[in-house]
Amino acid sequence: MKNIFTLFALILFSFQLQGQLFYQELIRTFTIPEIEQLRDDMELPEGLLPINYEVDVYKILYNTPYKHLDSLVQASGAIFVPKNTECPVPLGSYGHGTQSIRSNVASNLNGGQWEVSLFFAAAYGYMITNPDYLGLGDSDPAVKIHPYTHAFSQSHTTVNMLRSARQLAESIDIEMNGQIFLYGYSHGGFTTVATHRLIEEEFPEEFHIAASAPMSGPYDLIDAQVDLIISTEPYATPGYLPYIVLAYKEMFPDLLEDFIIDEVFVPPYNTLLPDLFYSGDYSIGYINGQCTPVPRDMISPQVMSEFENDPNHPLRQALAESHMLDWAPQAPIKLFYCNGDEQVTYLNSELAYDAWTNNGAPNVEKVDLGDLTHGECAEFAFIQALFFFEDHKTCWGTLNNHNISKEEIEVFPNPTKGWIEFKGIEDRSEIRVVNAIGKEIFNGTTDLRKLDVSSWNNGFYFFEIEDTLSDKILIGKFSILK
Repeated sequence: MKNIFTLFALILFSFQLQGQLFYQELIRTFTIPEIEQLRDDMELPEGLLPINYEVDVYKILYNTPYKHLDSLVQASGAIFVPKNTECPVPLGSYGHGTQSIRSNVASNLNGGQWEVSLFFAAAYGYMITNPDYLGLGDSDPAVKIHPYTHAFSQSHTTVNMLRSARQLAESIDIEMNGQIFLYGYSHGGFTTVATHRLIEEEFPEEFHIAASAPMSGPYDLIDAQVDLIISTEPYATPGYLPYIVLAYKEMFPDLLEDFIIDEVFVPPYNTLLPDLFYSGDYSIGYINGQCTPVPRDMISPQVMSEFENDPNHPLRQALAESHMLDWAPQAPIKLFYCNGDEQVTYLNSELAYDAWTNNGAPNVEKVDLGDLTHGECAEFAFIQALFFFEDHKTCWGTLNNHNISKEEIEVFPNPTKGWIEFKGIEDRSEIRVVNAIGKEIFNGTTDLRKLDVSSWNNGFYFFEIEDTLSDKILIGKFSILK
């Protein structure tokens, strides 16, 4: 009995330490001209990414579980903090794509697609966490290889970085608005879904997910991804298969006890691939070039035959642990993908949409961005995700701080090109409107319960109206799209 209580105490202590921020360092401040120059160098659309804020970038170290809840290890990441925002700040998390070089991470401003986080912070005032992930950056050296597409470790790493970000915000006096936005591309799309599921299943009272945008990720590890593994056709990124095999061997030592790496891969890949991945010095692009065009050709024919024909194969069981289709997300979630994607089949997104809808998800959408490659799809997906988030972001903290209750009301048409009309208010009501970054656009009265916005720019707007009859503040949002 004593041992049981001791184990319980250790697990409770470990849980309390999860997300504990124990190191923070301001590593760079980006000025508005610097961010504008970076945006222009990357040929991104100025009209869609207006740079409104300077951004401080912090490197942090924090605790997170590795293989189970009581196996805490050090993780690292970067946090992008917009400066001098008018709105209380929403908190977002960006999941980066496949990375195999240990130093190519956001906390080094090197790889890790950190620019995506910088633009979300600089343009629209989001505070963005960018986890390096375990096995990358300054994470615990005991993590031999990044646990690629492993839902438990990646979702907990992300959730605990969100916790650390709140500690950072308190220490530097940043007001948060309580909203969480999750997004990620490719491998990061998988992480986004895994994090969304973890929060809703285990921490719904701690985090409020306003919206999540998984983009071109491998969500279906049982069917769509297994089909790629057993396929006899060439694959654009064959290094993904050994990455999964090597990572899962580390993460499931009991389940894959008989899965001997030296016997799983045929020579020379049985020695070449572990050296490439474990070193942390080689890019996934370089590793892809060292692989056979057909991924299964690196696997022993006997092992591949057993995997292909045994529905209960240990590797299939391990993949099923991170399968993302067997739940129903409750917060708004929108899948972005491209049907021309040569690296992550679009079927992942379409099957996820069908499964989640059938499971009863109340607010799930999918957006096929067209016949674009994996690389081409990214920019369009990021911009669409940003618009999706803006439609769910709130800015109430910048409006009048009345000690009376607030109630949402509707306007129509929404979106509009010219006039908007408010439901259920008196004519000549006092109204204040701010734009998406909290700048006051209008402070006056309505005319016949209407407001002329024909001269205003496209975008998202928040308003509040003081209703003297009900002694409430009526709030809402609308968008202009001409």
